[in-house]
Amino acid sequence: MTSMFWSSSGWKRAPSVSPEDFAYAKAQGLMFDPVEFSHDEVVDAVVNAVAGTSRKAIAHAFISSLGSRRLDLRSAMGSYAVGLHMKTHSKAVCCGNQSCAYCGAYDKANADLNVLSFERIKWGGVRHDNPRYIAFDLEAFAASESVAPKEADYLILRSVLNVAKSMPPTARLGDLERALSKLLPSNNAERRILIGILGYAGILVDPSRPDFRRQFVSSAERERTPWHKDDWPYPVQWWNGSCGVNQAAIDEWFPGL
Repeated sequence: MTSMFWSSSGWKRAPSVSPEDFAYAKAQGLMFDPVEFSHDEVVDAVVNAVAGTSRKAIAHAFISSLGSRRLDLRSAMGSYAVGLHMKTHSKAVCCGNQSCAYCGAYDKANADLNVLSFERIKWGGVRHDNPRYIAFDLEAFAASESVAPKEADYLILRSVLNVAKSMPPTARLGDLERALSKLLPSNNAERRILIGILGYAGILVDPSRPDFRRQFVSSAERERTPWHKDDWPYPVQWWNGSCGVNQAAIDEWFPGL
């Protein structure tokens, strides 16, 4: 499936798949027929998917992914963290935007599920703040087998958190990404997603700004940084070494760590 969208030079301009390969991937739950959702249908799907998901199972999958490199299972923690406090609502229009000012979804949420599936497998997700991805990700997670983390996975998690905690005050996200490179099997893109997920979970955040741990931060409230070409997601994009780690969030996600 990954070869359909990706090559050594990046995204393919005209991805294609044979009918036979599509049928096989579809049977494996990796590819899907086109489908369109309204804003309200997507929101309902998010609320239902979150309600049907166990935080403990999400955390265990995340921990186990650090050693196994099962990025599809790692993704769920970001989606769950963002969707946890999302409320059922009608579309809120603001400033002429077509997307909802509260959740960011459009009236016709016809995102290509095959692209979302590819991103989930390839990198551990990219659009954890996209309601359509949240629902898709958590539904796929619920259909997967539960995974128990090993002691070696817990050691990696402790190392990741200790490194983040000990970064110098002037450290930026790029510094943290590089510092994590020797701690777990990963590439640059995977580590960036990992850091983003820890931000969604409220572990790597700027305490002066709202994050998703206690509330749903609306699309309109997610203030972007003024830095040129900053493509880190909210809220981790505001983190620096002086922020350290949020121990209360760590205790919630990984009790007894």
